[in-house]
Amino acid sequence: MKNFIAVFIALASIMPVPAASARNLVVSDDITDPTTMDPQRQFSEKTHTICQQIFDGLIRFDPDGKVEPALAVSWERIDDARMRFKLREGVSFHNGEPFDSAAVKFSIERYLDPATNFPARVFIDSIARVETPDKYTADIITKYPDGILLNRLAGFVLISPPLYIKEKGVEYFASNPVGTGAFVFKSWEKGKQISLVANKEYWLAGYPKIEGLVFKFIPQEKQLAALLSGEVDLVTNLSGTQTLSVKSNPRLTVIKKASFYTVTPCFNLSSGPLSNLEVRKALNHAVDKQSLIRYDLLGNGLPIATFSMAGEIGHNSSLVPYEFDLAKAKKLLVKAGYPDGFGLKVLVKNSAERTAKIIASNLRKVGVMLDIILASDATGSKEVKSQKYDMSIGDVPDPMCHSYFIPAVALYSKSPFALAGDPGFDDMLSNMVMTTDPELLKKKAEQVDEYIYNYALGIFTYQRIALYGAKKGLSFTPYLSRMPYFYRAHFYD
Repeated sequence: MKNFIAVFIALASIMPVPAASARNLVVSDDITDPTTMDPQRQFSEKTHTICQQIFDGLIRFDPDGKVEPALAVSWERIDDARMRFKLREGVSFHNGEPFDSAAVKFSIERYLDPATNFPARVFIDSIARVETPDKYTADIITKYPDGILLNRLAGFVLISPPLYIKEKGVEYFASNPVGTGAFVFKSWEKGKQISLVANKEYWLAGYPKIEGLVFKFIPQEKQLAALLSGEVDLVTNLSGTQTLSVKSNPRLTVIKKASFYTVTPCFNLSSGPLSNLEVRKALNHAVDKQSLIRYDLLGNGLPIATFSMAGEIGHNSSLVPYEFDLAKAKKLLVKAGYPDGFGLKVLVKNSAERTAKIIASNLRKVGVMLDIILASDATGSKEVKSQKYDMSIGDVPDPMCHSYFIPAVALYSKSPFALAGDPGFDDMLSNMVMTTDPELLKKKAEQVDEYIYNYALGIFTYQRIALYGAKKGLSFTPYLSRMPYFYRAHFYD
């Protein structure tokens, strides 16, 4: 027996282990082309995913939403309004242009310049300016103490090459991007795909693991067929109805991961029934979250108590979702003076139409009737500010990995996407942001979360579990933000 074991161990030691195979990864992540590849002129989850393969930020999020170094190797707070970033030395843009503090200053100032028209400027406008003490030091100075500056930078800011843009012009740069990232732009076949190749001189040694990365633009209804046929290796927006087809194919697998993504039915609190707290609580008790998850997501979701989710900084884990209780909802409506219910005019983002219809069917049982008007991303903010609506419903990701972002988008009165808000919430949110002590900031963020819950500032729904269809043998790690980096992805033979 001992001899047998010795032989077995000897054989095992020389048997080959599965080796990582360097080849192209083909991904279906969106249905249409980006409008631009200029990182300072886009605010789209799908476009940002492509851009962050080509460009790096000073810092970035890891798969679990934690901040990690990128072009900055370290950072420290000098005072309440100044953070100092020590930059990575010896890094070049893909065209050979050196990366340094001048590129940081140029890029951030370009984000902030109104002429650039960065769609998410409101989320980084706490930044006043950038100073460059030396070639590899950048100081970011804010207009006020900003406790979530790192989340802003990791979520939105990518660094561009100033000399290349000045030489080629912004329009050329928008379709021929150059960054410092793990992948180099190769080609853009409009209406079909964007192709990238591995950056062989990437600053992170040993990465990327694949030779190239291709983003194919395929209509939603054809993405599953592309995965089944082998045209693509990864589909990032698999629906619950498609999981059985993927699981039954011996070449494929389904990957699941909770994501920072929810649907936010929000109220116009300025007048009418929704200005009444009992009414808002009644609507929360009237929505069956488990049924919503079952019929909207085919079970791939988790009920949530507010608009925050586990893993986000500031999420208050002590809060319990409003229970589904139609009798309680009706009693609250009677108490509020609405025994026969009422009607609401509701603006609904196209992508949230299915969710809105399920919520409407729930509310109908307590006499609340929703008149749904659909709007695109392009027209939504204009319609919101028209003040014609009692309620809005949209789906929202969290690129900042912080409980601040979704309420700031959906509830804060200065947001272009918010209906008439709540002054108490506005004050608490602003106070929280201006807190630079991490532990105190976390405590204040949890208090904001509790305020949203206690005052029922919206109807709270679910956290979506993201579904991916993948080729077996592909090593891929989803990100909570739903905006993955692919430099660690690889195939096993």
